[in-house]
Amino acid sequence: MARSKKQKKKTNPVKKVFTVIGTVLLSLILIAVISVSIIAAALTVYVMQFRENTPIDIDLDSLDLAYTTFIYGYDENGEEVELQSISRAANRIPVSIENVPKYVQDAFVYAEDEHFYEHAGVNWMRTFGSFLNEITNGLVYGKRQGGSTITQQLVKNVTHDEEQTWDRKLREVFRASDLERYRTKEEILEAYMNCIGFGGSTSGIQAASLKYFGKEVSELDLAEAACLAAIPKSPETLNPFADPEANKGRQEYVLGSMLKNAAISEKEYEAAMNEVLNFRDPDADPTSNAIQNWYIDTVIRDVTTDLMDMYGCTMEEASDMLYNGGYTIYTPINIKMQEELEAKYRDYSTFSDEVVSDPPYSAFVVMDYTGNVLAIVGNVGEKSGSNIYNYATRDWRQPGSALKPLAGYAYSVENNLTTWSEMLEDSPIEIPDDDNPGETRQWPTNYSSNNEDNVWSNQPFTTYEALERSLNTISAQLVERAGAANIFEFIQNKFQFSTLDAADAYIAPMSVGALYHGLYLRELVASYQVFGNGGKYFSPTTYTYVLDPTGEMVLQHKYLPIQSIGEDTSYIVNRMMKEVVEGEHGTGRAAKLDGVEVVGKTGTSQNWADNLFIACTPDYVSGVWYGYKDHRSVEPGTYYGTAELWKNIFGDIAEKGETKEFTMPDSVQCIYYCEETGDIATDRCKNIRKGYYKVDPAPKLCEHGTTISRKNYENETEEAAEEDSAAGEGESDE
Repeated sequence: MARSKKQKKKTNPVKKVFTVIGTVLLSLILIAVISVSIIAAALTVYVMQFRENTPIDIDLDSLDLAYTTFIYGYDENGEEVELQSISRAANRIPVSIENVPKYVQDAFVYAEDEHFYEHAGVNWMRTFGSFLNEITNGLVYGKRQGGSTITQQLVKNVTHDEEQTWDRKLREVFRASDLERYRTKEEILEAYMNCIGFGGSTSGIQAASLKYFGKEVSELDLAEAACLAAIPKSPETLNPFADPEANKGRQEYVLGSMLKNAAISEKEYEAAMNEVLNFRDPDADPTSNAIQNWYIDTVIRDVTTDLMDMYGCTMEEASDMLYNGGYTIYTPINIKMQEELEAKYRDYSTFSDEVVSDPPYSAFVVMDYTGNVLAIVGNVGEKSGSNIYNYATRDWRQPGSALKPLAGYAYSVENNLTTWSEMLEDSPIEIPDDDNPGETRQWPTNYSSNNEDNVWSNQPFTTYEALERSLNTISAQLVERAGAANIFEFIQNKFQFSTLDAADAYIAPMSVGALYHGLYLRELVASYQVFGNGGKYFSPTTYTYVLDPTGEMVLQHKYLPIQSIGEDTSYIVNRMMKEVVEGEHGTGRAAKLDGVEVVGKTGTSQNWADNLFIACTPDYVSGVWYGYKDHRSVEPGTYYGTAELWKNIFGDIAEKGETKEFTMPDSVQCIYYCEETGDIATDRCKNIRKGYYKVDPAPKLCEHGTTISRKNYENETEEAAEEDSAAGEGESDE
């Protein structure tokens, strides 16, 4: 029988299913592998390109951080006193890591990044966990988890790159990794502790230590360090002034983390946990939000101006440098004097014995004889704010007759064009008439006269009497004789006035102070130094030197004197101005003090718009001004006269000065002159009076007679000088 046809083999259905599934899975795996490879390759290319285009701009040597600037002075005992701290973006004080105790460093490390000393800028495990937590919406850790290391936090603080994107995070990772390649852990930690926030405008560990505990960071104990390390996680809610309980809870976490990482012992942990912290009173810092005084305003403006000149930048840029640069400024301020003057200026009874509905403005400046501004006030009444308009330094005003001692008198005595007792007639001079070319007119006109009867006396007066009475006529004669252009050049070069104009090089401006612009009160007061220190001019200053955060000298005032006039001229004009205060017809008699010599000069501009008195005492040179902002007239009697006002403001301070009288130099002689001729008296002169003259050249003898011998003449002058010394040079000779 033939074999039957071979039966077809049946396929196992289960196997077939698994085969299909396996094929599909394999295909999916291959697709996934290929896709992941493509994505990985694309990501790698993207990351590499992103890495190439990411600027690595973290330079710890020139961090763009805002540091607090401090201004210092010295008290009566020579102790350094902080006068003011100023900042714009933050209150930050740089501190070196060498001055931060190790347990303070550890408190921050174990509060923020316990693997800081192990990683290379990025904690990859923590970063990956943070990434998973982010994409799973918190399933991994239950809440958002930060992945930033201290290095990354530093990068964020320095670059201010804080947008919430993956690109920003990637930039941060690259920058942190690069930073760790070029900087040590100590340098990174130092920069971090100097830039992190501690609540409000306070940034940096040093400023925080001073703010919360009133001590240097080097003086912090463990509990205080943990308290501060608790703040940066959330500066506005975890600082002890905002929420003491929240800060305490975070502080305990920091201490626990330090214990867990063996940074402290169990005993240290227990002691710190149980310590009761003594915080500084938040309102106890007088330099924080208080309105700064007039002196601080002036220092800030002066340093800003000098920084602008040094760096060739704008005023705004220089101001930013000052407020954010962490400078230390030392000043020559007399703290007690500044306080006393500001108190006087807040009290309206200083200025008038009546209530004035529309009081004039006023300013006062006092300095020593090397140009150090000791105190300054810029206006009357309560100071309304910081860095407001100061009428002593920012407003030029007509000096009036206060210019006379510097111009016609000092120049003429210096150049031997006049003497103490030269006779000059109180009569106007002839000057070109601008309205009628080729003709002349009399000047000064009668209304400019300081004579009480408002007409010229046409009588002779000695040079010193002319200054005593402030006669415009004789001042004009001195200027005309010397040459107005010569005097203009003299005062511009010798006294460094910054506001003089070419239009001032004429008789009227140089003889009665009617200047095109006017002068700053501070510059005018500074010019009077020459009458109390032997003729030397020092530029005025409100700071001695300025240091940057590294301690390097940035600005230093150089005390370089200009010998503006001779020592003999200085003393002779000084004695002339003494007659202004003590003479029978002196315009400044109200300034006289009992125990201290005062020499000075009043000044009044046309229609009493500007009113001044500039004075020298043996220890100080000072000046007061008052007037209205819009230059309108000050009605007589509104304020006390300027000499009396000066005494009200400064008299009691001047009387406390160590030196009571000026010293006559050997180059000056006090001798008698003939009241009829003004020449040096002889035995034939009946009416004689003492005067002050240069030893060289010798003054001219009176022609009434010259029979007195040279020997007797010299004896006579010596006796006169001795009598003057015994009488304090202030007694009448009549």
